[in-house]
Amino acid sequence: MPPQRPVDEERAASVAHLLALEADGILTTQDKDTVAQAHGRTRKSVERWMTRARENGGHYQRKQRDATQVTERMENELIRCCGNIAAAHRALTADGAMPLSYSAFHQAVTRAYTPSFLAGLRGGEKARRRYDLYGSSRQRGRRNDAWEADHKEADVWVNVNGTARKPWLTLFVNCSNTGICGWAVTPHTPSSQAIIVAIHSSVRRGGPHGPFGGIPKLIRVDRGADFLSKAVAHTLQTLDVRRVELPPRRPDLKPYVESTNAAFKIMLFSGLPGYTHCPEPDTVAPPTPPPVEDLLTFEEFTDRVRKFVHERNHQHRIRSLGNRTPLQAWKADRTVIHDPPPGALRRSLPLVRRTFTITNTGIRWTGRAYLETWMRDHIGTRVRLRHLPGHFDTVEAYDADTDHYLGIARWTNAAGPSLIRRVKQANRDDAARLKEALKKRPVIIAERLAAERFAATTTPAPPQPLNTLTTEQARRQLQHSHAPDPRDTPTENLPEPSPSWTNTRRPQLPPAHNENLPTPTNSWLTHPTATPDAEQQEQEDPP
Repeated sequence: MPPQRPVDEERAASVAHLLALEADGILTTQDKDTVAQAHGRTRKSVERWMTRARENGGHYQRKQRDATQVTERMENELIRCCGNIAAAHRALTADGAMPLSYSAFHQAVTRAYTPSFLAGLRGGEKARRRYDLYGSSRQRGRRNDAWEADHKEADVWVNVNGTARKPWLTLFVNCSNTGICGWAVTPHTPSSQAIIVAIHSSVRRGGPHGPFGGIPKLIRVDRGADFLSKAVAHTLQTLDVRRVELPPRRPDLKPYVESTNAAFKIMLFSGLPGYTHCPEPDTVAPPTPPPVEDLLTFEEFTDRVRKFVHERNHQHRIRSLGNRTPLQAWKADRTVIHDPPPGALRRSLPLVRRTFTITNTGIRWTGRAYLETWMRDHIGTRVRLRHLPGHFDTVEAYDADTDHYLGIARWTNAAGPSLIRRVKQANRDDAARLKEALKKRPVIIAERLAAERFAATTTPAPPQPLNTLTTEQARRQLQHSHAPDPRDTPTENLPEPSPSWTNTRRPQLPPAHNENLPTPTNSWLTHPTATPDAEQQEQEDPP
């Protein structure tokens, strides 16, 4: 039953008052006229309202019309037409299965289905979610009760080694004060390595990390594969942090990191060169990145992010915090902070499965040599290694038998930056050379010329192929496919045809078959290659 409108509520109140007067025996005609005048109706209408209320147990309710029900056939046609009510009505009318007018069918559909459901039929789940209602924001709680983590693609082009790219940010936000505890910037799509770097930056306190940090009780993450990886799970388990996996497409469940993402876009990225959402003229060509020379380098971009994080944590006032900065809200909270124990961050790194032996050349792993001075006292010791995913410059060594921490080892045979740049440039040159060579391949040219195209039509008819090849193109294509052209066959050095090659005589039939046959005509005796003299000779000298 649809909810009552304000007019119905006013009528119900007036009718209840009249019924109360009637029950007390003091109801008069003037009372009915007063109510009728107040509602712009006649006395007869008011008496009809009172009769309906008596039949309904003393409660007035507007008389409902018989609503037209949407049948299963109508619903299936509406689904087939992707929520297009007019198209569904036309299809049902053409099939003779529509007893309603368009307006009646439209009213029946809009009464039977919610706007969110109809929007979902037209645009899918993404369109339906626009009608979702969310409750109030999450409770902030105390500091380090809960953190929220997320990735954010920067809305700005950045010069990354001469190439325009959009970096990614990995953020960890404290829910109690919206302070950014840790962050990491990646020139490309981030992985578990960026998350572990951001976690290590978040739990540390003091110095460049500021007062924000410590070990939280839980971290809310979405269902990204990198957040659910084994490496990230090991890091959180080592630090005794519970990971809460949120359902997909529910940004309302992590509002504080989402608001921080929006702050980056509005307050930082919009003022940087190469901002991707700047208004542009309406052109046919898609927007392209600006020249690389006009963009910030990756180092400059990272420095801008660092300054913005410090400014937001220390100077930006947030209305939901009582117009305080995150730093002021952090200091006002007296909750005990638990810092990671010594060595916990090292042990939170992923462990390499196999064991290694320290030799005179250090530790050999994946073709790399790791060496440090402390190894002189541990020659022949079997060790296990831990390292940051994607980082091979340093490893953490532990005794394989006692699990005692030995020290850090550094990569010694790493190529220098200049050599790496030359190798990468050589790879790019080789790829460009191969690309140009492939463009000149005759097979590719022949395939492009042989692509069959068809003419456009407005009537039902089989597709008519278009002649996309000229005579020269066809001959060139046959040349590439090694098919000989009869016109290109050389005729020199061929012997002259013998007299028997051109046979101008009438063919003789076997005796068994020339009985009762009519005499052949002169045209039958004429050979295509016969000369006029030969024809005349045959006419003068018949067989």
